[in-house]
Amino acid sequence: MPKYANFAAALVAAFLAACPVWGQSRDPLPVPDIPGYRTLKCDFHMHTVYSDGDVWPTLRVQEAWKDGLDAIAITDHDDYHPKKGDVSDDISRPYEIARLMGRQLGTLVVPAAEITRGNLHFNALFVKDANAFKGLELATALRQARDQGAFVFWNHPGWRDPIAWFPPVAAAHADGLIQGVELVNGRTFYEGAFPWIREKNLAILSNSDVHRLISIDYGPRERPVTLVFAASASVEGIREALGAHRTAAWANGEVWGGEALLKGLWEGAVTLESSALEFFPRIRQAGLQFRNRSAIPFKLRMKSAPAWLRVRARDIPEEKTVCFFVDAGKEAPAGFHNVAIEFEVTNLHVEPGRNLVVKVPVTVVVAQ
Repeated sequence: MPKYANFAAALVAAFLAACPVWGQSRDPLPVPDIPGYRTLKCDFHMHTVYSDGDVWPTLRVQEAWKDGLDAIAITDHDDYHPKKGDVSDDISRPYEIARLMGRQLGTLVVPAAEITRGNLHFNALFVKDANAFKGLELATALRQARDQGAFVFWNHPGWRDPIAWFPPVAAAHADGLIQGVELVNGRTFYEGAFPWIREKNLAILSNSDVHRLISIDYGPRERPVTLVFAASASVEGIREALGAHRTAAWANGEVWGGEALLKGLWEGAVTLESSALEFFPRIRQAGLQFRNRSAIPFKLRMKSAPAWLRVRARDIPEEKTVCFFVDAGKEAPAGFHNVAIEFEVTNLHVEPGRNLVVKVPVTVVVAQ
């Protein structure tokens, strides 16, 4: 009997090792793909005990899996190791430790490091040697990252100093050493950096910069996310997409990104369940039903419609169906009409001061 008990215990132990989040549930965090690309949900800025974080690298993978993310990068500081007396200062170790669990859970782990020089911090993704930057002057470290084929972005650009395109950043950018900027870090949106996306030709990033348990800093669906529109759900696909700047920032119910990308998100997420409106002499009200299949809410404001239609726009919460009431005025022309109703999606920001505008085709029948 003990023989079989030991065998059963071994089976249980093997199962738990293969399923490190056994007993937990995963939020699928649905976000639609866009034509030609997979939409991957990523967090490319987080810390562990190998620098100034409080958790072991495997926990970062478990948290990401539970929150519905597809990819992460552990970016421990290259020059700051307050726990050096307890753990190694080899910052290649977090990736080596985390990637095995990533394989078990289907979460992509990108090798990375944070190059930290005073108040200027940069994340280097896809590095081959995370320790190669230690002790180097900033420009030299960034050149080393470029030589490794890394993708580099500037972290929290208004963190301790008023936001500005500082001379060291300008020089590094002019030399092709910086390809992106963290538009959102934690709960902070750096509005002053938004114009740089177009002016400086930068990719958009949105990350947690988490140091503690993610559940301490964020509730369900609160952590910031970088949306990456990749040709394949792979590390190579992410690298190509970042280089092509096919990214968007999603945080606090707001999304910032290129117009074509955000239009693709809208069209993939929202469907018009009833596109025909019928009005009769004594019934001058009908309803448009919008279904949102995504975890992104959409905040709508009326922009234009035929003068004889009054549309009462409302927000479309995540994974909900809502009905917009539409009234036809007495001057509504009798007959069959194909019309377009325009909405401004006020939480999808395509550039400073401009939000995504969408047209919804609707069939209207006005009976005499």
